[in-house]
Amino acid sequence: MANYAGVVVELTAKKINRSFDYTIPIRLKEQIQIGSHVLIPFGPRKIEGFVVELKEKSDFPQTKEILRLLHDYPLFDEKMLEVIRWISEYYQSVLIKVIKTAIPTGIVGNKVQVKTRRVIRVQVFSKEEGEKKVVELKKRAPKQSEVLEFLLRYPKLEMTATELATRLKTTYSTIKGLKDKGLIIYDEVAVQRNPYDDNNFSPSKPLRPNFYQHQAISQINEEIEKREEITILLKGVTGSGKTEVYLQVIAKALTIGKDAIVLVPEIALTPQTVDRFKSRFGANVAVLHSQLSLGERFDEWRRIYKGEVKIVVGARSAIFAPFQNLGLIIIDEEHETSYKQSDQVKYHARDVAIKRAKLMGAVTILGTATPAVESFYRASIGDYKLIELPERVNLNPLPPIKIVDMRQELKKGNRTIFSRPLDQAIQKRLTEKSQVILFLNRRGFSNFVLCRECGYVVRCENCDVSLTYHANTNKLQCHYCDYIEDPPKNCSKCGSNLIKYFGIGTQQVETFTKERYPNARVARMDVDTTRRKGSHEQILTAFREKKIDILIGTQMLSKGHDFPDVTLVGVIIADTALHFPDFRSGERTFQLLTQVAGRTGRGKEQGEVIIQTYSPEHYSIKAAKTHDFDLFFHEEIGYRKEILQPPFSHLINIVIQDEKEERVIEEAHLLANLFQSRIYDEIPIEILGPAPAPLSKVRGKHRWQMILKSKDGELLRQISRELMTKYYSEQKSTVIVTVDVDPLGML
Repeated sequence: MANYAGVVVELTAKKINRSFDYTIPIRLKEQIQIGSHVLIPFGPRKIEGFVVELKEKSDFPQTKEILRLLHDYPLFDEKMLEVIRWISEYYQSVLIKVIKTAIPTGIVGNKVQVKTRRVIRVQVFSKEEGEKKVVELKKRAPKQSEVLEFLLRYPKLEMTATELATRLKTTYSTIKGLKDKGLIIYDEVAVQRNPYDDNNFSPSKPLRPNFYQHQAISQINEEIEKREEITILLKGVTGSGKTEVYLQVIAKALTIGKDAIVLVPEIALTPQTVDRFKSRFGANVAVLHSQLSLGERFDEWRRIYKGEVKIVVGARSAIFAPFQNLGLIIIDEEHETSYKQSDQVKYHARDVAIKRAKLMGAVTILGTATPAVESFYRASIGDYKLIELPERVNLNPLPPIKIVDMRQELKKGNRTIFSRPLDQAIQKRLTEKSQVILFLNRRGFSNFVLCRECGYVVRCENCDVSLTYHANTNKLQCHYCDYIEDPPKNCSKCGSNLIKYFGIGTQQVETFTKERYPNARVARMDVDTTRRKGSHEQILTAFREKKIDILIGTQMLSKGHDFPDVTLVGVIIADTALHFPDFRSGERTFQLLTQVAGRTGRGKEQGEVIIQTYSPEHYSIKAAKTHDFDLFFHEEIGYRKEILQPPFSHLINIVIQDEKEERVIEEAHLLANLFQSRIYDEIPIEILGPAPAPLSKVRGKHRWQMILKSKDGELLRQISRELMTKYYSEQKSTVIVTVDVDPLGML
């Protein structure tokens, strides 16, 4: 039995990535384990920490004692600790921050606890003794006798004193009288905060798979039976029945005693996904995502921890679900950027899943119609197994896509949001009583406000971005820091009243649509309309029940949803992501267009897609027009190889930020000098920068960046770890420096 524990704690002043030795007191020796959450003395303070090591001896002559255990069960085991350590090392993040990412939110600081209710239990009597007590009470306290007789008849009922008194039409004093006589006791029982009523899900049976689904299911089941780690890329066109494949291979995993995790990229996808999984597997499914309350998430986590469920469905953080016998991890829409966390620990859930599967001998399925370029490249060179679903399950063809050149529309005098082909198509669908989705990946009413006299653009005072106009509040808002101000009547620079609103967002599309089609039922689904808990589900349910004719939305509408009555999808502007200063802009454009096109033609009627663009000649848009991933990949991989970008290189983005720009510049150059002094000619690492970040100011902080690039990812991470550890140990400045390994965005 160990005498000492290595405990990690959070120290805000320094990025210290080590544990501290503490003596395990005799009273806790049998309880302290890896993953124990403990209270310890640290200097003059008492702080929380987590046990990451148990040892017989300590290298330190004097150690303080652990004060107490904060939970009577460990919050992670040795296998999960191995994953946590890998994330800490690979993504160059402090171990304690990774631990806090992996455990339930609210645990630290005791913000969430097990919810209990106090129920009445009858004292244990023999049948004869109980009947005797009832008879004795009948003469002097008939109501108490009646209550005791009821409790003896129904010993498994869990009722509070108030519920019991109401049920038997008596008073609290009657119950208290029984307690005073020692005939009943109060017992605290845990209450499950269940975010879903399992009884509301109609049971479903497995569907008969088509030829390609059957092949996919058979191949995946073979891999599951081997109980060995493998990554499978399941590339299936939109509507090809990937979810049914997931459901049937999960059923296989359950038959051999394995657990399964299913990740979805958007909270908006969760209700529909939960419905399908709960209908098939009932109460055997737990759900984890950020729209649940702290208590609901904690209780779902406890259900998983205690082995009460075998399947977890959730967003990115569900990859840390505390399963002991994990056999299958499914990442739906694996190409989605939301699987990469952008703050604190900058991990990618896809890569964490593959690592966790490797440690547990599990199968990972990456499912998508539009694989990430890196994923498809790995499949093409044999690192991943590729399985394809080339047909829709109902054998409907993929919808025809019409590209409308908006430059030609302007030449013909059409200055409205809708091209004439899109307008005519919407009118036709409204007449036919079918449904329409209009897609634009920009929220708000207008993207920026400009003075036509001097060219001044109203910008956020905290961020280096223009403010977006929101018509419903009549306010200008920053989408990075939520700064809000009133729209100007006159230019603050030249005093002119020639103020004009430029660009369009989903609000403006909604307003125009309602004016253009006054009899249509129009709704909008974006960040602004889905802030309230459950609002995603309400909008999607109304659309599914045909209470909405035209649904306008951002990328949360572009994937995963199945609406059989949608026969038209209109993309208002296809160019929103195309001209970003990011080498992945073409990939994101192709993925978005292909995914949103897949929302139509999924029912009995043929669907149609109309894409409006100012760049019809771009290869991403040409490939999207014909649903041709291979054409897109061929063009994109050639472009990536030519400019040596992933998957032909590895990147690390180091961002330096502070309120004072001179401090940022000084520290950025100091850091660059540190790297340049270590990276000689023979070390194949390229340093780009330091230079101002494309978004040079966010939330009041000036931002510079330095990008490290190399064909050798292992060497790149090793040198970055080494030099950043040295930098943090010597850092005197208060600037914030963040390291993003394998960044998905460079803004």
